[in-house]
Amino acid sequence: MLITRKTSVRPINKGGNLKDKSKDESTVYLYGDIGGWFGIDHLEFCKDFNKINAETIHLRIDSQGGDVFAARAIKTAIMQHKAKVIGHIDGIAASAASFIAMGCDELEIVDGGFLMIHNAASIMDILGYFNIDDLKQLLADIGKEINLHEKINEAIANDYAKRTGIEQEKFLAWMADETWFTAQDSLNNKLVDRIYDGEPVEGNYDLSVFAKVPESLKLRNQKTAKRTIEKALRDAGLSNNQSKVVLAEVFKDGDLRDAAPLQPSAVEHQRDAGPTIQREADLPKAKKDRIADLLTRAELMAPSH
Repeated sequence: MLITRKTSVRPINKGGNLKDKSKDESTVYLYGDIGGWFGIDHLEFCKDFNKINAETIHLRIDSQGGDVFAARAIKTAIMQHKAKVIGHIDGIAASAASFIAMGCDELEIVDGGFLMIHNAASIMDILGYFNIDDLKQLLADIGKEINLHEKINEAIANDYAKRTGIEQEKFLAWMADETWFTAQDSLNNKLVDRIYDGEPVEGNYDLSVFAKVPESLKLRNQKTAKRTIEKALRDAGLSNNQSKVVLAEVFKDGDLRDAAPLQPSAVEHQRDAGPTIQREADLPKAKKDRIADLLTRAELMAPSH
């Protein structure tokens, strides 16, 4: 989770417990990053959440996390609402989203879902020229940041401990190790109350920020990414077969390859590359070049209008 961080909504009701909802129930989707410039705005979320007049609120979660302070505000709103809040982890509840889930009165996770906990992280800009006084100030700032991290990690670990009855020190160790709990792991450690049948939602996550992502989640995320890229290729004018040919070469080794750019052997005319699919800042240079070349090839293969 970040210290200071698209929102897509995809409802699911496969195997869930919402078939016979009464008018006294409401459903809220927490799908996407928490806080930040492009995430779920915590102020707007809390305002809208507090306006709900229902006996039961179903909070459906699929998030890789985000801003720790925004998440704390959302968790507080959930805990203080007069309604009974039932949380449903429809895909993943990672990082800050995992302790938001701790605010629910009841919590369940889809079979195949994940709950992940880790230490808080922050971005520090320390580039520049420093004299001795500047360096002393920098060390003082780093010391303050360390103290802040310790307090935040302890507070979050306490959230997990209060819900589960497991000692805080155990959660601090799990957080330091970036621990991914499967649905069964989550149940075994009392992080959730039950597992529900169904298929995890097809979230598109930036898993590059995590160190120990389970292989099954990587594969699931890759399938979603392939479908997203294939749709972009078709939107660019390629046929289904042409899109699959390009994707097959790009994902030849099971993932976006860091190989040399694609060779447009059947291309006669050059055009400008299309927009990138992912945020460029999140991609290694080789992968940026490869995706840009992929989209260039897509445009070159597309029929002229």
